[in-house]
Amino acid sequence: MTLLDTSTKLGIIDTDVHPLKLRERHQRGSGVLSYLPRRWQERVEELGVVRDPWAGGERVRLTEFQARGDAVTPDGNPPGSDPDFAAEQLLDMYEISAAILNDLGAFGSTGLKHQPTGFSAAYCRALNEHRRDTWLAADSRWYSSISLSYELPDLAVKEIEHCKTGMGEYGDRFRQVLFAPDNLRPPGHPSYWPIYEACEHHDLPVAFHILTGNRASPSGSSNYYYEHHAYYVAYNFPLVASYIFEGVFDRFPNLKIALIEQGWSWVLQFGSRLDAVARTLGSEVRHLQKRPSEYLRDNFWFSTQPMEEPEKPEQLDELLDLMFDEGLGDKLMFSSDYAHWDFDEPSVLPASLSLERRASILGGSASRLYGIDLIPGYGYEV
Repeated sequence: MTLLDTSTKLGIIDTDVHPLKLRERHQRGSGVLSYLPRRWQERVEELGVVRDPWAGGERVRLTEFQARGDAVTPDGNPPGSDPDFAAEQLLDMYEISAAILNDLGAFGSTGLKHQPTGFSAAYCRALNEHRRDTWLAADSRWYSSISLSYELPDLAVKEIEHCKTGMGEYGDRFRQVLFAPDNLRPPGHPSYWPIYEACEHHDLPVAFHILTGNRASPSGSSNYYYEHHAYYVAYNFPLVASYIFEGVFDRFPNLKIALIEQGWSWVLQFGSRLDAVARTLGSEVRHLQKRPSEYLRDNFWFSTQPMEEPEKPEQLDELLDLMFDEGLGDKLMFSSDYAHWDFDEPSVLPASLSLERRASILGGSASRLYGIDLIPGYGYEV
């Protein structure tokens, strides 16, 4: 369908929804843990699932689940643990054509964080299969990221193949892989290239979602929730630079990177800075085939939440104008961050946006990135 629907409704794709699992005491029988091989079920029963990988204590939180109070399920389970209730609160209420599930619970099983290799891979497999049977089977509008033990690239590639070719009809509903921006090595390091090769083969974007653990700053852990929220954007700089200067996109030109909940107002300034660095120290990166800002424009996508909200609304208009003028506006994708407390509705976009730009951000950009069709006559009414 065209971005501007004749019904005056703009199609919506939500690029960031967070499923949570039932509390462990409710998981026996049909929860994630039941998908583990018996060996690893026994380990969980004895030791539990590692939740504090950096042994620094639980970080400051705003609420228990960092979630909307009304998103707790009718039976008292955590927000995001019931796909039908989440569909009612999100997909149905806002007429959303599709939503991408990003399970942050996998970040404790990347293959780095104090777990046996076999358990890391098995837990990611269990998460993916549970999501298939619980969420994807419940509603055709749910799509999913693939949870990976990405510090174990060979096993990560096997999990990609399993999700894309071993899940039957549901393989097509896994539309990206999910990383946290706290890799053991910078993400452009060749050790991760087998994963990128598999992603390029299956046309899967690599998504980075803001870290939920304790290693949240090069200056140590934060003491205030506000402090933690304020420096999310800092993760982008080493991540983007590593991909570009290591030559990842020259090796994998069709690889796509989605930066979810990591801001977007920094993009233009950082692109200019990267170009300036390349002009000064270009002899060190002669292998690059384009200017750094061109890789940033061509290979990266960004989500809107948390939406930039300057005190002077016209500043946001100016920033969006610059983004579109520089060819980056069509890389902005709507995200709600459901069911977190700072959830954004589709109406969060400034009223001054043209219909074409609003349509691109709400659904068009994500539709192109993920290859997901917008539902005709369904979406944001203008």
